[in-house]
Amino acid sequence: MDGCRFTHSIPTRREMSDVTQASRFCPHHISAQGGAQLINFRISTQKLGVVAAVAVAALMLSACSSGSAADGSASVAGAAAGTPIKTVTVAAADWNGPTYENIFVAAKAYEKWINDQGGIAGHPLEVTVCDDKGDPTLTAACARDAIAAGAIADVGSFSYNAYVNVPIYSAASMAILGACCNLAAAEYTSPNTFQMGNNPVLNPAGVARAVQDGCEDIAVLELDIPGVTDDTNIIFSNIAKAYGYEKELKFIRVPLTATDYSSVVAQATDGTDCISMFLGENNISGMMAPFAQSGGTQTLYGAQGNLNAVSTKGYEELAGVKNSVVTGAYMPLNDAVWDDFRGALKANDAPDTFDYSSLGALSAWSGYSAFTQIAESITGDITPESFLAAASTTVVDNGGMTPVIDFSKTWDAFDGQYARAFSRQVTYMKLDGTPVDGGGWIDLSAPMQGLAP
Repeated sequence: MDGCRFTHSIPTRREMSDVTQASRFCPHHISAQGGAQLINFRISTQKLGVVAAVAVAALMLSACSSGSAADGSASVAGAAAGTPIKTVTVAAADWNGPTYENIFVAAKAYEKWINDQGGIAGHPLEVTVCDDKGDPTLTAACARDAIAAGAIADVGSFSYNAYVNVPIYSAASMAILGACCNLAAAEYTSPNTFQMGNNPVLNPAGVARAVQDGCEDIAVLELDIPGVTDDTNIIFSNIAKAYGYEKELKFIRVPLTATDYSSVVAQATDGTDCISMFLGENNISGMMAPFAQSGGTQTLYGAQGNLNAVSTKGYEELAGVKNSVVTGAYMPLNDAVWDDFRGALKANDAPDTFDYSSLGALSAWSGYSAFTQIAESITGDITPESFLAAASTTVVDNGGMTPVIDFSKTWDAFDGQYARAFSRQVTYMKLDGTPVDGGGWIDLSAPMQGLAP
């Protein structure tokens, strides 16, 4: 990138609420100019509403930060001193697909919170968030600019274009830590990637629960993602078989940017008693009206952050919604393990238009928690190389946000296709976060391969 190429006023929390009524999976357009948007700013203790502007703001990480020192480093609140430890978090915000502003809010909230605790090993954390707008060219620009600015790692990101930046980071010996949801093949095979979510089992886990709940005719509504959907269907089918489901699952594909769900809902409710959904929040929201109009009573199963109070709003009394089950990669946000996260959001007046119980927000906070653990274990300089080496031997115990994750042990099932799927455990909950069957983590490694649990 050529530096900052535009300016704009940062909207207030009230102004942002007017343009972000939809939550993280709801497409909307906010005017912005320029290329990949690198933002480096501090959260006000009075008004975190400014962080909503990360969806549209653009200040270069190295030289375009408001309030930066002459050497490009930013002054940071709290007792931390010395050279800042820089990171980057990449997601898509301003585009016509699923949007993830809440990832940016969570990442910047962690920056403020940890710096108020004294920073990381005495150094202030300096988080830059980069809006790739769903464009692979901008995804690559986010990575290259972060490397040029001296970032130690990419933390808590989610991009549909990770296949682009994984090799860029790998060439720079830089780690990609804390993602919720690996999609690209490279994310599962590169030694530089450290996923903390539980893809590719998160969505198929709904079928495991459906079979255990006695469902006899299961439909699977699934996003049609090239290079992902077909492989995920193998896991769906393996899990169904492992739990004793003797029929074929009824797979129904949904375009990523679908707006009319009448046809897919009609197919999913024809001759079925349960529907497992590999869908985003806005997709589920879009299918609710035709589902209600169809008179459907099927029990719904879906992933954390997607099947939620936002996507089912107005349809809470439907039998399928009342009985629904959510599959989780993280403990629900109302669990005590997230006390610091909830406290940071409240203290900083985080915009209530975003969903912080989502995979994206929870992965950002837990990813930065893991980043802190790993960075503080390093003796000597914290560099991309030293961090990568330390991460590769770390067992992350983040107090239960996720299962304990051993980054030193890759997975050789499926001929190593999912080698970096370090967590293959799931927890089940209701829409309000209430644990199902006592909660806890269930290891689906064997069922993913078609083996009995």
